[in-house]
Amino acid sequence: MEKTARNYSTLSYLLKERAHVGPAFAFRAGDEEEWREWKEALRARLISLLGGFPEERAPLDAEVLETVEEDSYVREKVVYQSESEVSVPAYLLIPRERRGRSRALLCLHGHGRGKDDVVGLAANLVQRQQAIRPLNYDYGAQFARRGYVVLAPDARAFGERVKDGMNCTWAFTSALLLGKVMVGLRVWDAIRSIDYLQSRPEVDGERIGCVGLSWGGTHTAYTSAVDERVKAAVISGYFSSFQDMLIERGCCPCQYIPGILRYADFPDIVALIAPRPLLIENGARDPLYTVEVVKQEYRRLESVYGLLGVPERLDLDLFDGGHMFSGRKAFAWFDRWL
Repeated sequence: MEKTARNYSTLSYLLKERAHVGPAFAFRAGDEEEWREWKEALRARLISLLGGFPEERAPLDAEVLETVEEDSYVREKVVYQSESEVSVPAYLLIPRERRGRSRALLCLHGHGRGKDDVVGLAANLVQRQQAIRPLNYDYGAQFARRGYVVLAPDARAFGERVKDGMNCTWAFTSALLLGKVMVGLRVWDAIRSIDYLQSRPEVDGERIGCVGLSWGGTHTAYTSAVDERVKAAVISGYFSSFQDMLIERGCCPCQYIPGILRYADFPDIVALIAPRPLLIENGARDPLYTVEVVKQEYRRLESVYGLLGVPERLDLDLFDGGHMFSGRKAFAWFDRWL
């Protein structure tokens, strides 16, 4: 009798299971009609996997809490409601040299100190050198200096929204008990943040873009996939296959959506942004992704934009750097499309 082969590796088991999972909504469209059908079906499934969104929007009940004069913009600290009992604190940066309604960016943060990183707030030089400079993290402030109205909110379990010590892992696992998905809860807050931007008299509601680094890239991808009011997007430091990013490497639980690989891989989700302009930036030395896989999965996006006849609306900034915001192409990208 042949002896049973023993296997103690959970990773090898999961990779074997992954090999048998063929996403039901992998992009296979051959023409624009098939693309529309695919897009409608996958978007509906994605919203369901995110836990669904509230049927009615609660009043924003927005309030400006403080105003600070900076060199080239005014920084307002604001708060608004995403749900009747859920408040979102944010910074709104309003350029001084602005005429009429201006283009705007929803600037989403990754792991770290929340909105403070994105607008470049630091208690001292050491904090700035440790938290902001290595990641080029203050892209919100950089865009504001270039004339964009910028909204930088705290995501749930970050910044001012860390209450009772509840961090990402605790928030994610607790939400699962209630059938809630942290990615979906945060995406809903981003959708309401766009509502807030459109409510501001300084903002041209038809010229709103979205950008984020790391988890902010995740946030940007899913928000832009489900909300077409995002007219152009930059996903920074978060693009590859789910296997490369989240199975072969460990990551914060807040990145995960239960069961999603049965329906779509990450490039399929990102492809929902088409035909709107999309820039992907990844550092060639970023330890969180495999460059060869990034290039391979990017080609899948090229096929979508090519099918729709708008290849110029997609670009890749594979820069010589690590896990950080590049900006090498991003500033010109939004200047072009917004």
